[in-house]
Amino acid sequence: MNTMRRIVLASNEHESLARFVAGLGQNREVEIIGVGTAAAALDAVQGKPVHLVVVGEKLADTDPIDCVNRLVRLNPMINCAMISALAADDFHEATEGLGVLMQLPPNPSGDDAAALMAKVEMFSALLDLNTVQGART
Repeated sequence: MNTMRRIVLASNEHESLARFVAGLGQNREVEIIGVGTAAAALDAVQGKPVHLVVVGEKLADTDPIDCVNRLVRLNPMINCAMISALAADDFHEATEGLGVLMQLPPNPSGDDAAALMAKVEMFSALLDLNTVQGART
C-alpha cells in the first residue's frame, strides 16, 4: 500500500543529493519539501504531518546536530536522519539522545534512500500497530 509521505530535506547541497532525492520517490508517493535552514525546517514541521526530516551537512543558519536537537525538542516523535561524514562511533556519540533514525553518508545514493524509507515504513507500521492495540485495551 502506497501512502503519501511528506519529507523535509534541510540542506544547501542540492546537487550532491540528486540521486538520493530520486531514490526517495521510487515506488512511493512522496512530497519533498526542500529548505536551506534549520528555521525553515522547524516551520515546515509545525502543524503539518511530516514523516521524515533529512538534515544535510550544511545549513545556512546552524550545524546539523543543532537542527536535529531543535526539531526533537519541537516534536520528540519526529523521524530524523542526518547526512554526516563522521565515523559511526563519533556520530553515535554526537547524536546520542536525539533518536536519529539513520546516519547517511555524504552524497547519499538511491540505495541509501531506499534503506531509509524502509526504516520509516517499518516504524510507521509499528506505530500504527501500537495505536490499534492501544485502542483495544
